[in-house]
Amino acid sequence: MPPHNNVKRPTLVSLTVTGPLPILNRSAECSPQLSPVLSPVECVPVSIMDKGQEDLPSLPLPPLEQTLDRYLESVRPLATDQEYEHTKAAVEAFKQETIGADEHGKEQGQHRVHGRDLDRRLREHARACEARGTSWLAEWWDEWAYFTHRDSSTFFVNYYFGFQDDTRMPTQTARAALLVSLALEFRQLIVTRTLTPDMARNAPFCMNMYKYLFNYARIAGSPADTAVGYPTDTNNHICVVRNGKFYIFETLHLPSNPSSVLSSREIMIQLERIKKMADDDHSTVPEIGILSTGQRDQVARDRVTLFEAHTSNKAHMAKIDSSMFVLCLDSTSPSTSEEFSRACWHGDGASRWFDKCFQLIVFANGRAGMNGEHSKMDATPTSRLCRFLIDEAQARPLPDFRGLNAEDLYECASVLDKPEPLRFMTSAALDRAIENAHAYFKATVEAHEMVPTEFKGYGKGLIKSFKMSPDAYVQMALQLAYYRKHGEYVATYESAATRKYRHGRTETARSCSNESKAFCEAMDNPELSLKEKAAACRAAVARHAKYTAWAVDGQAVDRHLLGLRLIRKEDEEVPAMFKDPVFARACRWRLSTSQISDDCFIAYGWGEVVPDGYGCAYMVKETELYFCITSLRLGSKEFGKHIVDALEDMRFMFEKVRKIEKAEAAEAERAAAAAKAAAEQDGVPLIAPQAVPAGASVASSAPMLIPRSPSPPSDSKPAPRTSLFFQKDDPVLRTAMARNALAVAQEKYWSGIDDIAFDDTPGSSKTKNRPTMPSSPTFSGSSASLKSTSSTVSIRQVGVNGTPSRSPSQQTETRPRSDSGAQKNKFLAILMGEDSVLSRIRSRRGTLLNKSTTTGRSSP
Repeated sequence: MPPHNNVKRPTLVSLTVTGPLPILNRSAECSPQLSPVLSPVECVPVSIMDKGQEDLPSLPLPPLEQTLDRYLESVRPLATDQEYEHTKAAVEAFKQETIGADEHGKEQGQHRVHGRDLDRRLREHARACEARGTSWLAEWWDEWAYFTHRDSSTFFVNYYFGFQDDTRMPTQTARAALLVSLALEFRQLIVTRTLTPDMARNAPFCMNMYKYLFNYARIAGSPADTAVGYPTDTNNHICVVRNGKFYIFETLHLPSNPSSVLSSREIMIQLERIKKMADDDHSTVPEIGILSTGQRDQVARDRVTLFEAHTSNKAHMAKIDSSMFVLCLDSTSPSTSEEFSRACWHGDGASRWFDKCFQLIVFANGRAGMNGEHSKMDATPTSRLCRFLIDEAQARPLPDFRGLNAEDLYECASVLDKPEPLRFMTSAALDRAIENAHAYFKATVEAHEMVPTEFKGYGKGLIKSFKMSPDAYVQMALQLAYYRKHGEYVATYESAATRKYRHGRTETARSCSNESKAFCEAMDNPELSLKEKAAACRAAVARHAKYTAWAVDGQAVDRHLLGLRLIRKEDEEVPAMFKDPVFARACRWRLSTSQISDDCFIAYGWGEVVPDGYGCAYMVKETELYFCITSLRLGSKEFGKHIVDALEDMRFMFEKVRKIEKAEAAEAERAAAAAKAAAEQDGVPLIAPQAVPAGASVASSAPMLIPRSPSPPSDSKPAPRTSLFFQKDDPVLRTAMARNALAVAQEKYWSGIDDIAFDDTPGSSKTKNRPTMPSSPTFSGSSASLKSTSSTVSIRQVGVNGTPSRSPSQQTETRPRSDSGAQKNKFLAILMGEDSVLSRIRSRRGTLLNKSTTTGRSSP
């Protein structure tokens, strides 16, 4: 995503663009000191993760002349002839060597400074940063691009991924427990420095951002936010939120032993406990999660209000800030693509904490996703984490409780301390703050259009057959779609990673160019042939691919120009180039784009960065393309249809041109063969005669007949659409069959966990031969989704794996059926350590348990 403009914003979102830059690296003395600010943990370097890190080059500064020339080229399609001449003059003035002050500058007490002076100063700053082992931009970037941004982070900074569905259709706590367990494994790889570095063509990427992946929080302040990292050795707890209520549980049996990590089954027990505690708690609790959704100055004020409401609130918030990450156990079940995307993007606002490094989100129907905080990390580290979670989850068994009787289940649960509820206290001022935050959240959600668009016509496989870069090809489709909808060209941002350099983040690949403008105009020009249109498209694609390569190598224009702006002193006049309206227009990203192409994601997106712009996330897969378009009621659905039309028109064009070129090549071959034959007949061979194969007949006296060449195919209308354009109301997205399959899987599981049932008769022995279930059905314990289905389940004569079922005498009225609802209640009662259940376990085991010790350990 591009950086946001740092100006005074209206109530909903910011208006325009390039305003005065903030004063950076200023201590936030005005910001409330809300929680201890700790430095990120310094881990002992190990060769695996740190391989090649010391040898990474510093982020380069391109030559000033090169930057200015490329800048002029990039703004040409955005300016009229008169505006462009004015811009050229401002750029030429920027290049001057002289230092002085004009009359206006003298009156304002400002000194005039030119580009070469700023560039010289910037290079001195870069050398000093390189000596400190960092990038010349790193010390500015976080604060300028994110921390001084005053709009809501929820809607205009954070991004999300939607995970592909688990084919085993696990229930909520089973999938959540497995994902949490795998996240702990990934965290351990970072802590022990054994994570393999990200690579590109056998060259390592900078791994600096990974230290902010866990135990990190963004703290709202005024005039700027701050970043807080907490030590990983003393903060091994996870924050779980459900129904607007927050809970904490430890992930280690022994805090002093990092290897004593809870198993996925034990994590599932804790999550089942949290679900029951949250669902049974009908008390009025302040929904503090909604306080993280507002504009940043308001979030900072609300944080102070929260701490002033009660002294315990600050300690509770410190638990959230220092947690490894946040897990959201939603009670909703999004089904359509838009519902799923919106749930991952903003949800209900109250069951989230958007200032955490990332949030894992698992829904009641077993679907899952992630929401990431953007200020200290780009999407590449979090996408690798998510890829690890999804791939490893498919290879690991889901946690369950099959094979455990009541005593075994109790033993497993009794060693775990119950999760700790964070009981925030409220006040009249805090209640008003929460009410206002809800109003802002609702208004912003309703103001937004979000249209996920799945294009099934083709993907990068076909694009590569056209001999073009798939990413640049899609960028040109976006340019054409925007031009057709709005009739103009706008500054377009595409993120390009610069992690090949030390502490590199991103650079801007400017998609709108002279070549893209010519392509858009050619596509709708009926006087041009398909070959001419295709040539214009190829030129535009090649130009964008070239600019993207510049951006990845740190040779684009935006970061260099930003450094020149930031190095200027306060008492120096702003150069005319930076006050030029064309400069403001060229840095105002009305089309903000980026791609993450990974088959493990089925949703991806964020919000727009200017009020009259689009946020367009996309994925380029082998046989399909995905787009998610967000805007403030600009017509996102219509824009999505224009994208589909552009992709179809481009495919039709290149396939027809390919046929024309093939026909022309065949005609040329026939013409060459005819010329050769004619020359040989006249006794003037054009080339040395080739040997005639044995047995072949030679008719030298008969003249060669030249077949008539077919005429080239004429331009015709595009073929009928072959793509599938999915919108939010498309029933194909989530069929009734899939939902029924999930219900059947849950029903079968409840029918198979009879091992934790009780005999009402004291002293009765446990049944030895119990039906066992296959590995795919799993157990969630969701009180919302698992209901009594006794009327639909029949008694089986043979168990699932050939195990004999219980005899009719065993299926008595005194033994509750596992799918009747009573079984689930007893299961949860065991996990929660209820007295009535413990007494029955004592009676069955014939052993007196120390009730006071047990309840003392389990109480929150």
